[in-house]
Amino acid sequence: MRSKRRRILIDVCHPAEVHHFKYVYWELSKKGWTFLFAAKDKDVTAALLKAYDLPHVLFSKSKRGLIRKLLYVPHDLWSFFQITRRFRPTLLLSNLSLHASWVAAIYRLTHIACIDTEHRRLLDYVTLPFAHIKLTPQAYSRHLGRNHFRYHGNHELAYVHPKRFAPQADIKTMLGLKSHEKYVLLRFVAWQAFHDVGLHGMPVELKKLLIREIEKNRRVFISSESELPADLTYYQLNVPPERIHDVLYYADAYIGEGGTMASEAVCLGTPAVYVNALRLGYCVEEAQARLLLYVPELTLNDVPTIARIGKTAAFQKKHKQFIKKHVDVTAYVVRFIERFPQSLQE
Repeated sequence: MRSKRRRILIDVCHPAEVHHFKYVYWELSKKGWTFLFAAKDKDVTAALLKAYDLPHVLFSKSKRGLIRKLLYVPHDLWSFFQITRRFRPTLLLSNLSLHASWVAAIYRLTHIACIDTEHRRLLDYVTLPFAHIKLTPQAYSRHLGRNHFRYHGNHELAYVHPKRFAPQADIKTMLGLKSHEKYVLLRFVAWQAFHDVGLHGMPVELKKLLIREIEKNRRVFISSESELPADLTYYQLNVPPERIHDVLYYADAYIGEGGTMASEAVCLGTPAVYVNALRLGYCVEEAQARLLLYVPELTLNDVPTIARIGKTAAFQKKHKQFIKKHVDVTAYVVRFIERFPQSLQE
């Protein structure tokens, strides 16, 4: 990018976006770029920003429930507008957030949006028209018009690609495990996002049955966005949030309602079961590569089979092939930004 003022404002609305953009920050800040992460305080977002020592400001507290989210839109927009006015960025980077889209239009700033969720059409109607650049995985199933660029990868390969992520084996000690002990990570989401409207999670009794089946030969840990029932708190994962990918890497399997974490597991070489009716292009691609099992709605009959899923030599071979076919997404985004606007033609 030719401008002498190389300043990027990153809008973060979800903890995964901290991971998604942290390596872009580390790469470009070494080359003289100035950054600011403007974040919604959702789940462990603030803890991650602090753990990675990323320059940031919290402009909003994430709200539960669609109505409350909508009521706070004007407040959040105004807060983000003020941050943009003070920081004076050259461009905005987001996962197609409402704040970045509208404020970029007001200030006539270039907005690069990284997109991977097809099932958010209502929100897209009020954001896509204001995104100058749309970057999506090749497997993304929709066509987004002008300046829509596809790459062979997904959001998760921006931070768990082997070139980026180095697992730390001490995580087993932190989990109270012996070196030979196997474990499975379960993930339950809160079902509060815009794209979760009309969807629901696994019934509690089905979760308990799944845990009992897995415990026959492996330990169980649970990561949950919402509070667990009292009789499941024993399984609550208790590690610093920045260590979650170490947990995923060494797990024998992942089973959960979160698409992001299912994809993270696959990219790290851990078999994953995605229990969710929401179809995502990148998860479909991973399922077709037979690295991820997609289960729209878990039933009693599915539990014994799913509870036996674990790492095998055949799976590891497929994982290596999968990684070879996909790019280091951070390198792709960094190159796109550095060579902008020439990258539009390239």
